[in-house]
Amino acid sequence: MSNLLELEGTWEEIVAYSEKLAGHRVRVIILPDKPQSLSTETPTPLIHSTAESLLKYAGTWEGDDVEECLQLVYDTRGQIEL
Repeated sequence: MSNLLELEGTWEEIVAYSEKLAGHRVRVIILPDKPQSLSTETPTPLIHSTAESLLKYAGTWEGDDVEECLQLVYDTRGQIEL
């Protein structure tokens, strides 16, 4: 197993993978029985905007740190598996 494998389920469901997991390091986290909701309020619907609609907030910007900002993005980005 070269990639991380994430399993979620009851203990009985996880044990079904015991042969595949044998000999590997694992981490076990005990979750609450019921998912905890963050809020009982109805979420605010997402509002889609375009770059043009955001320009009124841009103002004028002058700077010479574009390369530095780009490097920060490269240095701090992570991998994602979809």
